[in-house]
Amino acid sequence: MRSYGLGRRQFLATAVGVAAAWTQVSGNAIAAPQQKQASRDNSVRVWLTDVSADKWVAGQDDVLFKARKTANPLTIKVDDGVKYQKVEGFGAAMTDSSAWLIDKLSPAERTKLMKKLFDPSKGIGLSLLRSPMAATDFNASGNYSYDDMPAGQTDPTLSNFSIRHDLPYIVPALRQALSLNPSIKIMANPWSPPGWMKTSDSMIGGTLKSEYTSALADYFVKFIQAYGEAGVPISYISPQNEPMGTPTWPGMFLSAYQEAELIQEIGKAFEADGISTKILAWDHNWDVPSYPETIFSDPAASKYTAGTGWHIYSGNPNSQTLVHNDYPGKETFITEATGGVWQDSDRTAFSEALGTWIINGTRNWANGVMLWNIALDPDRGPLNSDTAGIPMLRGLLTIDPADGRVTYNVDYHALAHASRFVKPGARRIYSNTLGEGSIENVAFQNPDGSKVLIAHNSGSAAKTFSVADGTHSFDYTLDAGDAVTFTYSGPAQSGRTPAATKVSDPTHDFMFKSASGPVTVTYDPELLPYQNSIRTGNKLVTYSLPIGAAVQTTGRALSRGKWTAKASAQPDWGVAANAIDGDIDTRWSLGHGPTSGDWFQIDLGSPTSFNKLVFDTGVNNSFDYVTKYQIYVSDDGVDWGSAIASGSGGIGKIAVTLPTRTAQYIRIVSTAVSGFWWAIGDIEVYGSARGAGSIAAPAAVSNGLQLKTWTSKEGSQVTVVFNGTANGKSFKISADGSYTYMLPSGTSAMFTTKKLSSFPSPKFSELKPERGMPRSKFTIRGAGFGDAQGLGTVYFGSSYAEIDTWSDTSISAYVPAGLPAGKVTVSVKGTSGVDAGGSSFDVIDLGSALPRTGWTAKASDATQGDAPGNMLDGSSDTRYSSGTGQYDGLWIQVDMGQTQTFNRIVLDVGGSVSDYARSADVYVSTDGSDYTKVSSAADGQRVHLMSFPTQTARYIKVVNTENVARSWWSVAEFNVYN
Repeated sequence: MRSYGLGRRQFLATAVGVAAAWTQVSGNAIAAPQQKQASRDNSVRVWLTDVSADKWVAGQDDVLFKARKTANPLTIKVDDGVKYQKVEGFGAAMTDSSAWLIDKLSPAERTKLMKKLFDPSKGIGLSLLRSPMAATDFNASGNYSYDDMPAGQTDPTLSNFSIRHDLPYIVPALRQALSLNPSIKIMANPWSPPGWMKTSDSMIGGTLKSEYTSALADYFVKFIQAYGEAGVPISYISPQNEPMGTPTWPGMFLSAYQEAELIQEIGKAFEADGISTKILAWDHNWDVPSYPETIFSDPAASKYTAGTGWHIYSGNPNSQTLVHNDYPGKETFITEATGGVWQDSDRTAFSEALGTWIINGTRNWANGVMLWNIALDPDRGPLNSDTAGIPMLRGLLTIDPADGRVTYNVDYHALAHASRFVKPGARRIYSNTLGEGSIENVAFQNPDGSKVLIAHNSGSAAKTFSVADGTHSFDYTLDAGDAVTFTYSGPAQSGRTPAATKVSDPTHDFMFKSASGPVTVTYDPELLPYQNSIRTGNKLVTYSLPIGAAVQTTGRALSRGKWTAKASAQPDWGVAANAIDGDIDTRWSLGHGPTSGDWFQIDLGSPTSFNKLVFDTGVNNSFDYVTKYQIYVSDDGVDWGSAIASGSGGIGKIAVTLPTRTAQYIRIVSTAVSGFWWAIGDIEVYGSARGAGSIAAPAAVSNGLQLKTWTSKEGSQVTVVFNGTANGKSFKISADGSYTYMLPSGTSAMFTTKKLSSFPSPKFSELKPERGMPRSKFTIRGAGFGDAQGLGTVYFGSSYAEIDTWSDTSISAYVPAGLPAGKVTVSVKGTSGVDAGGSSFDVIDLGSALPRTGWTAKASDATQGDAPGNMLDGSSDTRYSSGTGQYDGLWIQVDMGQTQTFNRIVLDVGGSVSDYARSADVYVSTDGSDYTKVSSAADGQRVHLMSFPTQTARYIKVVNTENVARSWWSVAEFNVYN
């Protein structure tokens, strides 16, 4: 019914690429560089990866710091006077499959390989290991747990607990790694507890039965004790791998509320048994930061929770900083990341591993980064024989068990740029990044005082940049796609003019005191689109609101006696009225994953003053919330004007505080695509008890709270309040006292204020195309729209357009579904509320499609369950999918059963946002053998109309003409028109 799309399974639904080969000829993983005869204090050692030359982490001649200024606009300033998180290390997962493959090597080859992986001096010094607790999708055998029972039987005392499965080859591999690198820390977590603990009575699917919460806590205790006795200490655990996904291999759904309860039980059990292992929450993707924050907001669970584990398969690493800023005392780890066949080149694979996961992962507060399988075989397995795993992933190594051949893949080399040089216990130190498409970087200082700078050119051309440290600098040129690691001991000399004279950095750090030591909260304008924004008076105020915090008003909930509700979609079992009936157990549901433009609306019955609304997904519901939204108000339900507020949704209740408004209608509009559905169990609106107050950043705080301010070069005023006390505290955020911010212990609140007059006036220039069908894509060009959508809107008449991308000069969006044919005015309103202008658009009506009775379809490639016939069945919920990444020559074919006359076809990808052909040719035939090309398109989109001169034929073949390895090709509906 739903597509949750939050795990590796969805990430793997984009396909086809390659892996890189190990090309080192040296016996060591990294060749020693040549040394120049120069002052060691000014000498910088250099290790270069040149992807196109197949040269990986290769030692180069030293470069020298020189006592000189640099005015290069591409300057990286390094400052060890500013320190951030402690680094625990870099590594990967010793899965059952990886350990089994390593065990197949001869003793000599096994030792050689393990040294290359773990030896800090002769290898790349991996210092973090993830060790799954029992079966995953990567097992050399079938499913197993540490306490399996026959069907229908249970073992609540865990009398049958045993790690015997792991003793032949998993535990020995872990012990050998520890012997080579005693600083290794191991994280363990289950894909599933024993099936008898779950509602599915299986390791696949289901959720934890509440009566076995305590038994599962004891299961962790017994595992840690057994592994400890076997010589493998466990430093971290998480309660559940990917708890919001239920794949076809071992897995278990666990809501944030269930995980909070389980963490409490595990924490108490650890205390009782003297176990010091730390607990990480979540262990899933970047795009649900409200899940770990829900656990942190529960004091009873938070006391046992060290931090968050993140996966990389949806969202982006900015979420790590969002959660860090909200709860700056918690640790952050990337616990799973993997490359695979969807990556179209070594360069893409290397860029994602080093640039996104390692550089941007640690810049966004990661204490460590762990990739997935250490080793897989040439068939990308072994896969669990009891489940439907996906053979699409790449390990750090490829081991062929037939002949023992070992290939070192691109991910191994990406890790080497960090793990070889950044030692456990290092601290990230200050460096400004030059951003995506330029030189991205991160800097560290090791415990011995030496420094490491990792830089990656993510642009499309070579770039010469400068590195400045204190009074010294040097220049370096890096080709597109390549990377370099610099290590040095100097030079920073205080008391003299800094070498860097032109350093641009829009971020700012705020330092605060806490009971556990200093904490840092980082302002970054890239985080603003993920926060809450309101227009209040002549200012735009953007503020953070950690889960557990609240903005309180003096008003009370309004009576719902005269309310009515409607929505952009309301299935029979989830009508809009359910959200306003006062019963949390009934709810409105959109019935599908929301897109930008879906909406829910309340008619208050008469003009009413209000300053807050709260919408609740329901008790213990970790799904079905709007991920990003805007709020509109109207006097007549027709003219909605500009959005008055925007924000990011989250698990549970979403509270939206507004400047006091008087209106009859309120509309909540989704502004992002989500794999969840959107549901509201209950919604309340709060009336204004006094005045017409407005939210503002606090001018001063007391009662133990700490406040710091900063003004950016662009004029944004940033205020951060940190609560370092042991209890929740409140402070006023309006002059009349009508708005109060409640800040929990250990959290921060950030306010960014900008005058509306400082925004440039938006200007609409052109709209292309000027004609199209509903759900087709169009582009608006102009200026001053704003860097992100924020409070901005694109209207087709009075309908909201679904936004694809939004930048200051260009907006890509889709014609709203359901629009009648004819001329309609397209208009843009900017973040400041100013109308940018617009133009006319001609919505076309294709008429009725040809009936498809008796039609059949086939394709060159198809995936199981997504057969070609699905695109002819009249349901957009089923689809054809290629099961491979797009390539030149991939085709689909429809047999209409008899000769037909037609001149247009429409390929509709349904709910997918990426699996459409970027370019394609159309061929027709009367006999299925002799085909004639009738059309070409190089501007593919989700709903694509392809027109051509009228044809009379029986067969239609569409041939993909572009390689898009990251996306499958899907068609939900194939329609033909005359």
